[in-house]
Amino acid sequence: MKTKQEIQLELLQEIDQICSQNNLKYIFAGISALNAYLNHTIKKDNRIVSLAMTQGDIDRLCEIVEKENRKDRYIEGIFNNPNYLPLYVTYGNENTAEFHMIARNKNKHHGINIRIYPIRKTVALDGKRIVGYTPRLSKEKKVREFMNKTIENKKFWFVKGGLKAVNGAYELAGGSKRYYNKLKNNTFIDKWEDIQNYSRVAFINKGIEANILKEIGRLEFDGISLCVPKDIDAYFSEIYGEDFKERKIRPKGQNMRVILDTEVSYKEIMGEVGDLIKEAKATREEVMWGRLKAYNEKIAIDNVWKLVQMTDRQIFLRDMFKDKTDELLKYDLNNEMELEELYEELSPAIGSLRRYSKIGMTFSIDPKTDDLIERVLIKRGDKKLVDEIKRIEKKEYFVE
Repeated sequence: MKTKQEIQLELLQEIDQICSQNNLKYIFAGISALNAYLNHTIKKDNRIVSLAMTQGDIDRLCEIVEKENRKDRYIEGIFNNPNYLPLYVTYGNENTAEFHMIARNKNKHHGINIRIYPIRKTVALDGKRIVGYTPRLSKEKKVREFMNKTIENKKFWFVKGGLKAVNGAYELAGGSKRYYNKLKNNTFIDKWEDIQNYSRVAFINKGIEANILKEIGRLEFDGISLCVPKDIDAYFSEIYGEDFKERKIRPKGQNMRVILDTEVSYKEIMGEVGDLIKEAKATREEVMWGRLKAYNEKIAIDNVWKLVQMTDRQIFLRDMFKDKTDELLKYDLNNEMELEELYEELSPAIGSLRRYSKIGMTFSIDPKTDDLIERVLIKRGDKKLVDEIKRIEKKEYFVE
């Protein structure tokens, strides 16, 4: 029986061959690449194995694999699964199984696979940071993640129906295609040569200098060789730090919730344990729903307690400044020494306003004191706090 790592090595060789025959570029990436460099093997290590390519080359790889139409291989990602968020593409063995019993992703395939991550542009040659996820795309990403949730528990099927309707409308409006195209234009790179049009790029949430990817060499391990940056020490130093050679890579044990089989297809196993998986997911949904309710109740209690504490502080400060503000109004704000002295006198109130503004809360003492505090803050250059208080809006909680 083959091991998971032996199958991964076969898949790596196949991707390397497809890329070399079709002028596609890639590099070996992730902790498994570091393991291969330091220990000359990825065996005895139950980890994800990853490559990085430009998005243009990933799209071309998808087309090539799909045209080959091998019954024992699959490729899944943006190209052939509209529910997939463009994080990575998987190239896998159809006749194996590696799937999480509780995982709630929308992957169609669950065989032993290799992940292929897109290389993203992050910093231009002039040093300007490139924003991939605009505020709108970030919101849309969260909406897509929510819409693509699976619901197994019958108690929550009212949610399932709503999600299905919203997702259907989104797809009819061309949401998936628009989302992918916008993200592709903002973030992804088409050809390998285009990498040098940027000073920094990133993949698997790690950023590196683009010039490290200018020259490519080969790394030999476990009887195969894969593409890596020629200056491999600079490559791993950028990602894992200058002491990367001292890093201990310990094998991870098999996750008890993951079903792994190197000889039986995930389709066959999922067919046999499908009811069990649905039951497990339904139970998890009920537990998570209970946790969410408890969490929301705790948040509500915490917010009330914060409100009570703030109101108590508000009452204290009102009493403090009741007979004091008229005297404080006599200070000359244009006199530096008097301004500092006045700031010290107001500091109990200013400190409280600053602290509560950080959690989205504020309060009023009285109009005269509020106005004086605002003028002192502006005079001392702290307009940011003034703007934040105005944004939250002053409210007189419980106190008339």
